[in-house]
Amino acid sequence: MSSQDVPNPAQPKPAQGTTIDLQGVAAFARLVELLAQELGTNPGKMQGNLPTGPAAFNQLIGEFELNNSGFQRKLTVLAQPGSPLTLRFQSSHGEVRTQDKGSIPLQIVSDFYIAAAVEDIVPQGRALARYCEDIFTILDRMVTLGHSSKLQGMNVSAAELEAFEYSETGNLVRQSSRASL
Repeated sequence: MSSQDVPNPAQPKPAQGTTIDLQGVAAFARLVELLAQELGTNPGKMQGNLPTGPAAFNQLIGEFELNNSGFQRKLTVLAQPGSPLTLRFQSSHGEVRTQDKGSIPLQIVSDFYIAAAVEDIVPQGRALARYCEDIFTILDRMVTLGHSSKLQGMNVSAAELEAFEYSETGNLVRQSSRASL
């Protein structure tokens, strides 16, 4: 047995490396580029978080901004190993003046979780872009509700609400009792 075969405790052990799923990272980059192209914008930022050094990705982030017609829209795509793909939609439009707080921005934020690998989503990227456009259309409508006085002047009695709740199938609101808890 030679001295080379005996481990030296003073010598550091080689670091255990983590493999990077380069196909997953490349698929994420393709999805971000495809969404940007289909939505008619440029990806504003694409980054990977490297918490334990360059050998491990724990999160990939892609961001888009789609601003027009007075709306400021932002789509953030997040991917993490073992987690669903997250799409975060943000839509804002102007500000509303309130008596208490001055001006406050109107903003709607919505998160969607797709329980599929990014590689499985890329072939359907164009369809996903159409759904993103539809989601932004809905959020734009919701964010402008604060600009109108319709909600502030709305007056619905408790009896009308109760009648509506019980007319819906499956009853939207159920009576609870302490005994059933």
